[in-house]
Amino acid sequence: MRHAWLIIAHNEFEVLQRLISALDSPLCDLYIHFDKKIQKLPVLHVEKSQLFILSERIDVRWGTVSQIKTELLLLETAHKRGPYAHYHILSGAHLPLKSIDELIQFYESHPNEEIMRFWPDDAGDADFKLRRYHFPIRDFKSPILWRRVLCQKIWTAVLKVQKIFGIRHLKGSSFRKTDQWLSLTEAACEYLVQHKTSILRKYKWAFCPDEYFVASELMTDKKFMLRDYPQLLLVEFERESPKSIPLARLEELKNTDYLWARKFTASI
Repeated sequence: MRHAWLIIAHNEFEVLQRLISALDSPLCDLYIHFDKKIQKLPVLHVEKSQLFILSERIDVRWGTVSQIKTELLLLETAHKRGPYAHYHILSGAHLPLKSIDELIQFYESHPNEEIMRFWPDDAGDADFKLRRYHFPIRDFKSPILWRRVLCQKIWTAVLKVQKIFGIRHLKGSSFRKTDQWLSLTEAACEYLVQHKTSILRKYKWAFCPDEYFVASELMTDKKFMLRDYPQLLLVEFERESPKSIPLARLEELKNTDYLWARKFTASI
């Protein structure tokens, strides 16, 4: 059965082409969303796969619900061409540490499982990111200094007001944190697409909700089997941010037990 690889890209197009080439197989369909801010799209090549570039493009902003919108758009687009064995959400800075045949063999050995990597439970993190109202955060990481500073000052003030008055929402919901890079069955994809409107409404004012929404929504229905696979993804951190990995280290990392690694860069 075919697999759908759903790729969110905004830079590192040399790495993106390497990713596409590594996944190039008659059993793979590739769907790519390019950030709306990109003015000139790269020319990409495949030989065996079908490659679909999404015509609808979202202005993706870190920490906002726009990241969920992008994932749901990719899932919905691929679902229309399905069914697929799994829908795999990747960034354009991912690279596999196993061959495409090994990857497909792994995923097909878990045909009814939602494959992801859990983070340790942290009630404080969930309370802060999901149960408080976060605005404005559109320009939280703006390259324009005055916008970034103004955004962060207003955001901080709004949070202080909520803390003083004990303002919270989503009090009746439970949450589970994972990487946003995961693999979903046909049933899970369909469920999320069908509930798109309510999901976007629920997480509209959250901070980094892409880390929570998939596992949190699916765990409400016992028919979904959420599998925690620690060796799914290798990420190296510098403080709290993912550290860039030079392409020269790819062969070295292939000797690990991980299936994937990110975030690769060709600029180092």
